[in-house]
Amino acid sequence: MSNFTHSVLSNLCLVTASDLQHLSQEQPSLSSEVEASLEHVKATLNTVSYSPRMSTLQQIFDYAASTAEKQL
Repeated sequence: MSNFTHSVLSNLCLVTASDLQHLSQEQPSLSSEVEASLEHVKATLNTVSYSPRMSTLQQIFDYAASTAEKQL
């Protein structure tokens, strides 16, 4: 029998709330590592600056002007 005959939702029913609780108690250090990594990513993203080229800005403004004319 192929895998396509089974419902996708049938696999989801195999996980119970007690299974999830067991996982969270099993690896408490993982969440602190993930949290530290997330804070590092946020700090890194705050240092990134973006400034588009003038030609890109001009194309954006031209597009916005043409769509505004079509809506009127």
